[in-house]
Amino acid sequence: MSTSDDREHVQNLLAQVARRSDAAPVVEAAGAALARGDLGFVTELGLALAARCTALRATDPRAAAQLDAFQRLFELTTAAPGPEHAALALSLLAMLPPDTRRRSRHQASVLAAGRPAADLTAAFTGPAAERLRLSLVRELELRGTDPAGIPEIAAWLEHRRRNRRPLHLATAQDASSLPRFDAPARELYLGPNDGGPLPPVGPAAPRPPVEEVTERETADALGSATACWSNGSNGRTEARVFRFRAPLAVPGTAVTPDLLRTVLPGLALDCLDRSGSSRNNRKRPRRPVGLAVRVVEAEQVWHLLHAAATGGGAYSRGLDEASGRLAAWRSLAALAGCPGTATVDEVELAADDHLWFVFESDGPWFDRVVWDLGVLSLAPDLRRLTVLAATDTD
Repeated sequence: MSTSDDREHVQNLLAQVARRSDAAPVVEAAGAALARGDLGFVTELGLALAARCTALRATDPRAAAQLDAFQRLFELTTAAPGPEHAALALSLLAMLPPDTRRRSRHQASVLAAGRPAADLTAAFTGPAAERLRLSLVRELELRGTDPAGIPEIAAWLEHRRRNRRPLHLATAQDASSLPRFDAPARELYLGPNDGGPLPPVGPAAPRPPVEEVTERETADALGSATACWSNGSNGRTEARVFRFRAPLAVPGTAVTPDLLRTVLPGLALDCLDRSGSSRNNRKRPRRPVGLAVRVVEAEQVWHLLHAAATGGGAYSRGLDEASGRLAAWRSLAALAGCPGTATVDEVELAADDHLWFVFESDGPWFDRVVWDLGVLSLAPDLRRLTVLAATDTD
């Protein structure tokens, strides 16, 4: 249990971190607390650092120092032997906002290094991100441990097998992933605003210099899932890749939908061009184009792509199941920055490390029905932004 002295000590440490370029005060205080078995103080310090990370904006330079201190606290706790320290390290990770827990592979590697698999059961029975659990399983396998030999991990693996919709062709088929030709249009549509009014697009905010780096092969792969919208129908697809000279936010901090709403207008995207025309809405009154962005997971993007490929366009038939899954998989791999030769595991790991968003507009490109698609993927370095937008009309 924390005391007033602990809380005062923690606040003094936070003040020191704000004035320094390193996390030495946190490392020294946490190391001493762990040596004397004072896990309560470490927890108090973790909570305070996590709260500070949450409060600071992603572009605030001070956020990097707070995150570095938190990371050092996590690594120091993880280095201590015993399941109690592993459980404490996992509870520290759970304190961070979801959008800052993006280094799952590194965190899993730190947790699994030199530690019995049985020490990590708290990751599979308590609060932990799914991508961290999956990365832990892979780390244990790489280190020669059979995760299925640990009852708690085996139970999670079985639950995941039964409930997780498959992402790729190598996974056994289940009914939930098969196309539904009787599904209402809105059931397949995953727009960020669920049909509500969209906030108007303002002027593009200042951002790092950017260049377009789209290659023809990449654009073709990105558009695989929506190719059938154009073949025999009225569909259009925009597939583009942009590279920023500097990260869009301080690495490790949350990249918010609002941040991307200020970035997209400056990329000269066709799908947001106010001067465009919609084939079936030419009488729509001109108005400021609205734009909404929402955070999603890679699995949700997979299902959008799968539905696009197997459902077809307004006047075109969708692909058969095997071809549709392959087309969706090619699009997902390209969104995750993987070459066409990448393996299933390589694509899934890359997808886990990316940030994923869907977006929609009320401008002339989108009609905000089943044949609309807007996906964004942001690479772990926060510099490579991939845009896939598609629309079709009846």
